[in-house]
Amino acid sequence: MAKKVTLYGIFTALAVIFGYIESLFSLSFIAPGIKLGLANAVCLILLLNGDVKGAFFVNTARIFLSALLFSSPFALLFSFAAGTVSLLAAFMISRLKSVTAVGFSIAGAAAHNLTQVFVAACVLGRGVWYYLPFLLAAAIVCGGTVGALSLIIFKKIKTNLK
Repeated sequence: MAKKVTLYGIFTALAVIFGYIESLFSLSFIAPGIKLGLANAVCLILLLNGDVKGAFFVNTARIFLSALLFSSPFALLFSFAAGTVSLLAAFMISRLKSVTAVGFSIAGAAAHNLTQVFVAACVLGRGVWYYLPFLLAAAIVCGGTVGALSLIIFKKIKTNLK
């Protein structure tokens, strides 16, 4: 039990740090609001390890800590909804034997973007739906990159996660 608590603490800290570092380097030259999603790599590694509860714990802790430290309650609404749906989508797709980490990372990124547009539409109106195609295209690139990175890291550290 102590090893799991330690692992979750380390992974949560890494996810918060990755999220913060990522906020320093904008990808807005591609499209406003686009992020690579490096913090999600931590949760994907836990999913690859079969630790679904750990992935959801770390994801939730990261979202709340990041909002508390770097953001606002309004941003928490977007982040919590999108982060939860994203991880749920990645988990459900990961159950399919024919889908790799890259595939379920892309599914999670697409679900994240779809959820954020849905929440934004509820708050701001329907006009934000026109932005969805750009976000889904970015989800393929960013989700694929994070999925590939997660798989590489997982292969290097998986023996230490047991």
